[in-house]
Amino acid sequence: MKNAAKTLGVGLVLAATAACGAGGPGAPANTSTPPVVTTPSDLPTSLPASPPVAKPPMSRPTVGPPPMDKMLPPSQVDAKVPAQVSAENGGINVHLELSGCDEATANLADQNAQRVVVKVKIDHGKPGQMCPQVIRYAVLPVKLAEPLGSRTVVLEAG
Repeated sequence: MKNAAKTLGVGLVLAATAACGAGGPGAPANTSTPPVVTTPSDLPTSLPASPPVAKPPMSRPTVGPPPMDKMLPPSQVDAKVPAQVSAENGGINVHLELSGCDEATANLADQNAQRVVVKVKIDHGKPGQMCPQVIRYAVLPVKLAEPLGSRTVVLEAG
């Protein structure tokens, strides 16, 4: 069986080789016209000018999680909900990933010289409601009486 397969394989290779080089019935007749050769003098001496390409402006992404350089360090955030916090303009922003029909709110519950407590509530939609399977990023601003400084932010479910 192995010898028959080898013989068949060798035969196919030989037939293909003979067909490629033999100039079979479909091959064009040999003509005496030499091939066209392009010399360097026939080529253009300069390339056409291309329009200048404008570089895109350097900016931050507008979709997705915020850049890490804006986030508070983990040592300053006590999160009991899956969120990140950034401090801007005298307040804080709570950054969440939400899916489908999720809606979220963040409300200031308490603030003192040591900490700021924020209640984060996530509503997952009505039971049986069809929701798209997407993930989106929400930024929930929270106003503070004074800038955060070194105070700890506590995120609680609520």
